[in-house]
Amino acid sequence: MGPVKSMREGNTGLGYTFECLLKKKEDHECKPDYKSVEIKCKLGYTKMPLALFTYTPLRNGESAINYIYDTYKFHRYNNPEDIEIFSMKLFSRYTMPCYGYTFKLLVDYEAEELIMQAYYEGEYVEDVCMWPFKTLKEKLVGKLSTLAIVYGYPYRKSGEVYYRYLKMDIYKLKGFYKFLSLIEEDKIFVYMYLKEGKDANGNFKIINPGVCFKMRQEYVSELFTYIRV
Repeated sequence: MGPVKSMREGNTGLGYTFECLLKKKEDHECKPDYKSVEIKCKLGYTKMPLALFTYTPLRNGESAINYIYDTYKFHRYNNPEDIEIFSMKLFSRYTMPCYGYTFKLLVDYEAEELIMQAYYEGEYVEDVCMWPFKTLKEKLVGKLSTLAIVYGYPYRKSGEVYYRYLKMDIYKLKGFYKFLSLIEEDKIFVYMYLKEGKDANGNFKIINPGVCFKMRQEYVSELFTYIRV
């Protein structure tokens, strides 16, 4: 097609414009984007992690978001005058320190749960929350059985952003237990970002843009099999 004018400003323009070309309505459902295929659009020159899917963790059968925020929130930049947040990349082996706390993921095959654990100065504190294997598998297999990664390249003309969509790679998911093993190898991680905001009525609430499972692009071939077309 050649260059296509962006149909939205900002960093979501690449994917949104491509979906518009497919005549697909924007949604936030955990299902494939287009005819059983999940589409991920990436700027061709970036190495940003690939977002797989979002899934809010549970605590005592309910959303754990409020508990995590109320228990472990901190001031951004260690500045008491700044906003309070909980921002963390959660890995299985690598832990990130946060005011004496560290957090990591445990793949518990016996309980069939992925567990977020908290430690304080190296000592175990608690199992903070969990994701049951059953629902994790449903989300992974239901959304990502077939994956298409579309590479686009932006350029500006007369102050407007255009994209060239030049390449598409198609993959098939290898399986759920391969997904779990890559979590254990720190090749898949969970990104969690929570902050306080206001709803439409001006009341305070926890803003959760989506607890997201992500992986670095160089590991895509370990979770998926490349399909030649």
